[in-house]
Amino acid sequence: MIPKIFNNVIIGQFVLTGVPIKVYASGRFLIITDVDDIEDPTIGFGMDENGEMIQFSYAEVEFLQVQGNKIDIATYNKGMAELHSGDEAPADTEEETEEPPEEEEDEEEKAGPSMSDGYIPAMSTLIEISKDVFKAKMDVIKQQEKELKDKASSLKKEPISDSVIEEDHYTFGTGDIINNKDTNCDHYKSKGIVIQIPQSGMVRYTVTNSGDTFKPGDILTKSSDQLEKI
Repeated sequence: MIPKIFNNVIIGQFVLTGVPIKVYASGRFLIITDVDDIEDPTIGFGMDENGEMIQFSYAEVEFLQVQGNKIDIATYNKGMAELHSGDEAPADTEEETEEPPEEEEDEEEKAGPSMSDGYIPAMSTLIEISKDVFKAKMDVIKQQEKELKDKASSLKKEPISDSVIEEDHYTFGTGDIINNKDTNCDHYKSKGIVIQIPQSGMVRYTVTNSGDTFKPGDILTKSSDQLEKI
């Protein structure tokens, strides 16, 4: 379907080429600084001469300025039609065509390349380039997404040790009240409050009860498998 107005896809094709792009909307030029400016399919944003970002609707865009060349929607559609057309002009067309008078040629040279012939091939080239650039950028984005997923997967596999120790599906943390359950330990039945996790698998606590080998205020360090939470 031939577009009747510019949209974010059409403008995005030019932006992805990296050439300077301006839209002429509501009587002023707005610079499209990045594809993010036109990611919304209904409205876009452009920078005015004062450096402020101005919102515009695509229906307001009268034409684009690409590398100093004016492109309206009719010119764009013609360029796309020529780009995708498989028709070729007959070989003998040149013979039947009369050469224009020299004066007319001089006038055309002074006027510069027209939008219908001189710039259409260039615009078609830009569109082809934009497709390649777009594909390349999408490949980079997909690769970055894959790397992020791989990193996330690796992090999930790493043990988490943030001042807590796992013990039978429970994690010891600072402030826990614990009991020494190891019957072979000299401080068996000592109770206390966890004050520190000095290293993985170890718990340091201050004793809160009395025994033959411990008293309130003593600081003991035991492995997590010797302890249980009260």
